[in-house]
Amino acid sequence: MVIGATENTGAQNGTPPIAKTQFVHYPDCQQLIIWLPQSGYDYGAMRLVDTRTQQVVDERPTSDRLSGSIQLLWDTLDIAPGEYDIEIDHPEGWKHRIAILKYPEHVEPPVEKPAPETAGQPEPMVYRDGLGNEIPNEDLLLREKLQKEIATKFSRRIEYEGTFRAGMIIYVDNEKRIGFSHEMGGGHCMFYIDIPTEAQWEAQTKTPLSQRQEILEFVAATVQAQQASNCRYEIGEKEIGFYYRDKRPF
Repeated sequence: MVIGATENTGAQNGTPPIAKTQFVHYPDCQQLIIWLPQSGYDYGAMRLVDTRTQQVVDERPTSDRLSGSIQLLWDTLDIAPGEYDIEIDHPEGWKHRIAILKYPEHVEPPVEKPAPETAGQPEPMVYRDGLGNEIPNEDLLLREKLQKEIATKFSRRIEYEGTFRAGMIIYVDNEKRIGFSHEMGGGHCMFYIDIPTEAQWEAQTKTPLSQRQEILEFVAATVQAQQASNCRYEIGEKEIGFYYRDKRPF
């Protein structure tokens, strides 16, 4: 699947657009993730429209696909190949629109070839201070940082140890491994994952606090897709709770 243009239709200038979209492919799931600019409970219907025929393929309340308050999760595996618009209605009369293109199975989307290197391309400029000492090239440092971040996001995954009743859920990216214990819940809670608080995070995970939220969001969304698609999750200070969608936690 390829995500195309994202826009607001019928909205006034300055209306917040979709915050972010992402497509993640798992062995048994093709998950589209949409981050709304405000609470999903404020929205109306969410529909999938075939752009060729203008027929509505799927329509339901936006809250049905909520995971948390602003994140929408949609397993797109059952969507037939074709071109579609996702429309998300706002009560004020306007809507978000996201264009998507679903390719047939085993057909790879075209990839743009990088431009060939030009012969005699100049070397990166070297900056020096008044004493001749080299000054770090911020552009190159930023590029290296972005490359590392991209490599991390493509390599990360979740591993499981133990049983559904109790065990470990392990976040992995490159050389990093962070284990979180989990146990079955009770009442409306299917199960929960223990997580370090902000104060405990760096000591227990050896990972910067600035990465905490992104890692926890990845863990929660991946575990939900792989193990608890009938649940919604809530990330708290000490745990990630997975609750049955048709109930609210006590």
